[in-house]
Amino acid sequence: MSYLQIDIDSRRTYEFQCSLLSHFTRYLCCLIVALSTRTSAENDLPLQALTKMAPVNTGILFLQFNSLATPYALSKIVLSALQKVDKLLYIKVKGLPLSETKVSTYNRIVNQIYNISSRNAVDRFDTRVVLTDFRDSLISPSVCVINKLHTSHTIETILMTSQEHSYAEFLENKRDGITSEALHIDTTFKDNDQHSIIEHQEKTQNHLPSSTDEDNIYDHVVIGGTFDNLHSGHKMLISAAILRCKKSLTIGVTDGIMIKTKKLWELIEPCQTRIKKLHEFLMDVEPRLQYKVVPITDLYGPTADDPALQLLVVSEETQKGGMKINQLRQEKGLSKLDIYSISVIDDNHAGAGEENKISSSSFRKRLLGSHIKPPKFKSKPYVIGLTGGIASGKTTISKRLKDLGAHVISCDHLGHLAYKSGTECYRQMIEYFGAGILNEENEIDRKKLGPLVFSNKDHLESLNKMVWPEIRRLYNKEINELKKQSFQGIIVLDAAVLLEAGWQEDCAEVWVATVPKEEAVKRIVERDHITVEQATRRVESQLSNSDRVASANVVICSIWEPEVTAAQVLKAWQYVQEFLAK
Repeated sequence: MSYLQIDIDSRRTYEFQCSLLSHFTRYLCCLIVALSTRTSAENDLPLQALTKMAPVNTGILFLQFNSLATPYALSKIVLSALQKVDKLLYIKVKGLPLSETKVSTYNRIVNQIYNISSRNAVDRFDTRVVLTDFRDSLISPSVCVINKLHTSHTIETILMTSQEHSYAEFLENKRDGITSEALHIDTTFKDNDQHSIIEHQEKTQNHLPSSTDEDNIYDHVVIGGTFDNLHSGHKMLISAAILRCKKSLTIGVTDGIMIKTKKLWELIEPCQTRIKKLHEFLMDVEPRLQYKVVPITDLYGPTADDPALQLLVVSEETQKGGMKINQLRQEKGLSKLDIYSISVIDDNHAGAGEENKISSSSFRKRLLGSHIKPPKFKSKPYVIGLTGGIASGKTTISKRLKDLGAHVISCDHLGHLAYKSGTECYRQMIEYFGAGILNEENEIDRKKLGPLVFSNKDHLESLNKMVWPEIRRLYNKEINELKKQSFQGIIVLDAAVLLEAGWQEDCAEVWVATVPKEEAVKRIVERDHITVEQATRRVESQLSNSDRVASANVVICSIWEPEVTAAQVLKAWQYVQEFLAK
């Protein structure tokens, strides 16, 4: 797991951070316009009243239960709130009935909210439905409890459906001068209204086969999952478990060999990062439960031996796993778990080659071509290091970058030059390996050199110590010549051993070309007409994909059609152009 221990701020939230400047610029524009157009009457208004339109990152929507009469009304209210906040919207439902409450009723409301958000918000928007009041209504329906809310993120604006309450007193983590806004929405349905209506899936939880009544509540509940790129599907699973839990919720987070079966698993966040983000979400939506969040490396995790567990909440695609868990528990003399199944959410943002349901693998695919870490520095010319394993598509990517206008330096070509007679590298190689590696023209014969170095690790390391410094000298010479010619563009340092040689230190950023190991082996077999075993040894002799991704600013995967790879390259290229233009 250590190879993916990348700082959270520089990895998954980088796109969030790099948008901060644009949001601040928008804020200033709004402020300048507001100040320049103030009337004499407005001069007496507080400044916060004039900056209501300034973008805010985090807000909270207080919903009245009686305003959720129809899915259409709920949809219009939530959609209106989504337009007021840029990154994170908390939603808290007030005015819950004190009698005749059901888990399924509240669960359906929560699911509808996450459905609306996932269908209509931007891809990385974060919605969190607070569950404290729901649980109080279910567990202690005759007691009216006022729950104060301490959120992990500072609330900047309060949104509500009526102005009867200010609600600011409920918030323990709010910005000084927090703004409030009442949403005035006509929730009357009109036949010609083109507004998005929540099409809540008919295959909701209660239509899926479960071994329990959907309104039962248990002392000890368990769920499991990868929880990478925590999305609405995860939040629905977690919420279904919390609403049915009275005392403790155990959560198994997949790690180790389990994640290596996932698509683009090298881009999965480290387990401890996922656990940290999961804990933050849990504390935001219901901090009073006892949580046991643990890494798991097999299907069973704590369910294999914890006799206290009573309910397992699964998604429809993991129901078979629930059956296997109960089979093992029965073999061990433990009581079988009740199983409650939830449905998955359709993904309105799904692109070509992505799953129709919301999934972490689709989010990971969308990271391809994005900057998952910021550039180290800005310079002109701007040097990008391009690397990748054998048969990764690196050469094709290099050609595309050349077509886009980059000056490409091939370190493989420079390696051939380093072997030429008259160089310091040539002299060192003759001294170390002897004249037996020369051909009739007194040039180094790679066919004679190869068996000597690839059968002896010490010889290979010695060769690298001779060749790599010479290649570095040659590419720096070419870069300096470009500078003398006043070249201000982008230079791509195309090097298979970029990371092994330490050349990434000379680059503003690193792009990594990758394909799954199985695809690389298949390509090598077809290209070089060798056996699978031979191709596998070649792949395994290099740095792993995960090791390369750990150093990457940009990851590009060429397993799909050429146009998909081209789109990833263009996406990354356009970002660099914008970055350099700032």
